[in-house]
Amino acid sequence: MPVYKNPDFRCLPLGLDAIFAEQSRSSFFALPLWYDLLTRFAVPDRSEIRLYTDERPGSTVALLLRVAEGAVGRSLTSLANYYSVEHALLSPPDADLERGLRAVLMEILAERPRWDYLQLAELDPRDHSYHAIVRMLRRNGFIVECVSGAGTWFEDTRGLGFSDYLAARPSQLRSTWRRKSTRLLAAGCLTKAFFSDAAEIDRAIAHYQAIYAASWKPPEAFPRFIPALIRLAAELGALRLGIYYIDGIPAAAQFWILWDGRAVIYKLAHARQFNGLSLGTILTMEMIERILHLDQPSEINLGRGDDPYKRLWLTKRRERRGITAANPRTLIGLRLGIEREAAKLYHRFRGKQVDPIGLRGPARS
Repeated sequence: MPVYKNPDFRCLPLGLDAIFAEQSRSSFFALPLWYDLLTRFAVPDRSEIRLYTDERPGSTVALLLRVAEGAVGRSLTSLANYYSVEHALLSPPDADLERGLRAVLMEILAERPRWDYLQLAELDPRDHSYHAIVRMLRRNGFIVECVSGAGTWFEDTRGLGFSDYLAARPSQLRSTWRRKSTRLLAAGCLTKAFFSDAAEIDRAIAHYQAIYAASWKPPEAFPRFIPALIRLAAELGALRLGIYYIDGIPAAAQFWILWDGRAVIYKLAHARQFNGLSLGTILTMEMIERILHLDQPSEINLGRGDDPYKRLWLTKRRERRGITAANPRTLIGLRLGIEREAAKLYHRFRGKQVDPIGLRGPARS
C-alpha cells in the first residue's frame, strides 16, 4: 500500500485529495491545509511525516503519523498535538475500515527497523473507526491500551438565541458581565474591531500578537503557527476574530474558527494591565451574541482542555481519547507492553488511572 513520506499537503495526488475531502467537509481539522500548517510550523524541526494509505476502492483509509525517535525507542505518533481540537483516521463513510486498516498495519509491521510502539491521539471514541483501530491492532499482536485524552466543553446552539443562552448562565457570571460592561461603556474608553476575512488581516494578526505577548499566557512553543492559522482561517472564510482596545491600546482578543456550523473558541487572551476590567468576560459575551445572531451555528465549543472556567460558559463535555500500542516483536516494545499491563493492574487495584507513555502534552487555549 502507498506510504507518502513528507507529503506536500498543498498538492496531494487525486486519490488522496478525495480521501481528505470527505472528512474535511465537517471538520476544519481534517483539511489538508490544516496539516500543511502543522507540518510547516508546529512539529519539531526535521520531523518526518508519514501518510499511510490503502487507496483500493471500498477500503480507502489514510492514517497520518509522525516519526518519533527518542529515549523510549522508535515510534509512530499521530500528526496531532495540543493545537489539534480533533484528529481522525480519514476514510469515506462506506469504507471497509478493517480491510483498509489491515493493509496499513501490514505495511507498518513490514518496515525495518521495526517500530517499538504506536501512539494515536485526539480520536473520537464515539466513532466506529476508533473501535476498528483497536480491534485491528489487537488482532495484529499489539499490546493495546485505550487512554483518556483532552476534554471539550460545548453547547448545542441550534435555534438558540442569545437571551436564552444568557438566561442559562450562572447568576454570578451574568452579574459580573452586566456590572463590568456597564462601567466600561460608561468610561468611553472602549473601541472594537471584528475580522472575518482577509481584509486588514496583517493589522489583526499584529494586534492579536501584541495582546498575547502582554497576557498571562506563556509564549507559544511554535510562534509562527497561530499567525499562519489566523491567516488561513481568514482565507477560507472561517475566521471570527474580535479585538478590544482601551484608549487605542490592543487589550483583549478572541480567535474563533467557524466551520460546518460548529464554532470553536480557539484562542483567547487579554493584556495583564487590564486585569481589573473583566475584558475576557465582556468580549466572550459579545462574541457569543454576534455569532449566535450572524452565523447561527449548531454548536459552540471551547476547543481542547478542561480549564475550570469553561463549564461556566458551556455545559456539556465530550472527550477525545488515545490509543497506545506496544509492539511485542521488539525488546523495547515488549518491555513497554509488559510494563503498561503491569501498571494498569496495579493502578486498577489502587483505584487510579495510569497515563500513556508520554502521550499527553499541556492543553492550550
